[in-house]
Amino acid sequence: MTKRKGKSTHISSLLFGEVNPYGAVVGEPAAAAARYPLDQIVPDFYQPRQLLPAVLAQALHQGQMTPAEVMQRWLQPAAQAEDAGRAQEVQALRQLATAIERYGLINPITIRPAGVDEPRPPAAQYVVVTGERRYWAHVLLALEGREISEGETLQSPAEIRASLMPDGTLVRAHQIVENLMREDINVIEKANGLWALLYELSYDAYRRQAATAESDAYRRHSTNAYPEEMPLLPWRRVEEALGISRQYRARIIAVLELSDEAQALIDRHNLAEATIRPVVEKLRPYPDLQVQALQQLIAWQAAEEADDGPGRQIVPSMRALVARMLGQVTHPAGAAPTPTGQQTASQLRQKVRGTVRFMSRLSPADLDGLAQSIAQDTQRAEILADLEALRRQIDQVLVSIKRR
Repeated sequence: MTKRKGKSTHISSLLFGEVNPYGAVVGEPAAAAARYPLDQIVPDFYQPRQLLPAVLAQALHQGQMTPAEVMQRWLQPAAQAEDAGRAQEVQALRQLATAIERYGLINPITIRPAGVDEPRPPAAQYVVVTGERRYWAHVLLALEGREISEGETLQSPAEIRASLMPDGTLVRAHQIVENLMREDINVIEKANGLWALLYELSYDAYRRQAATAESDAYRRHSTNAYPEEMPLLPWRRVEEALGISRQYRARIIAVLELSDEAQALIDRHNLAEATIRPVVEKLRPYPDLQVQALQQLIAWQAAEEADDGPGRQIVPSMRALVARMLGQVTHPAGAAPTPTGQQTASQLRQKVRGTVRFMSRLSPADLDGLAQSIAQDTQRAEILADLEALRRQIDQVLVSIKRR
């Protein structure tokens, strides 16, 4: 009996040049570490998981602030209050900086050459691939004039040990996998990471098939855009690469079907997937109820952390809360709850976005193949009738909107 590969084996294959389950070679290991001037390196503005608060990241990459100025602003309590959900990053960063000061940088960061049109400060020649927290720890040490102890010698934090990624490396895959392996990543970031990895693997397969020059890959990374005609690989490629199950992957990405306000609450308060699962499974058609349920969850967790709560079991309590909410939705006896006009509009918007996203991935050849497949289907008449009915309903909604 063949032993099933573990997650570490899949990730090793993904990162270090072995053949992936979809048959493409990712790249070679990074070059040996060398010292690079800190002021020539900048974090990746398109990193799937942003460490900096958005306003500071924007100012840095537009050249309005230097990394040292960003760090000074980030350390201020007011800046942390603007993004309270990530204020703990500052404390963790200080702890990391102290560890590097005492013991040196054990694991070098990895970097790549900056793209020609990539947003960055004028002096920056390289972009961080992995190790952004280690980069910012060096910035903090340099700002405070603290030296790094490496054996019996002291090193200036103005230089950082880094490995330059070779051509052909899947930059986003490195970043995404590193983030997905972190225990503190929240479910919204994880869901976005899974989507980003799907696009990255799809782009690599597309690029190899089209024999696109590697310079185009860097240009794509710097503009964060993918070719419109690029087909997406099936989700099982991501599942196989990470060693996760289809059920787990489906549960994670389903979070992105919640309303924008609900997703913002989950992200800001770092809510665990298990605690919000009843909301994802039962309240997707009801944006208002999503927010109410999540706000109650946040209040419960705050009370428990302050030792003011009754010691409730959060997950069963959330299931019971969601069940009560559904039972209180106004609907005819024995019938399923009927969403309000606002809830119906939100649900329609989500469905339309999903359909548009799906259709936008289809190339002209894919559309021709789809039409041919339908034409040869034994239920062709039923499919055409459904499509015609959908078109009439959409036309009716559009006409009604324009009249108002």
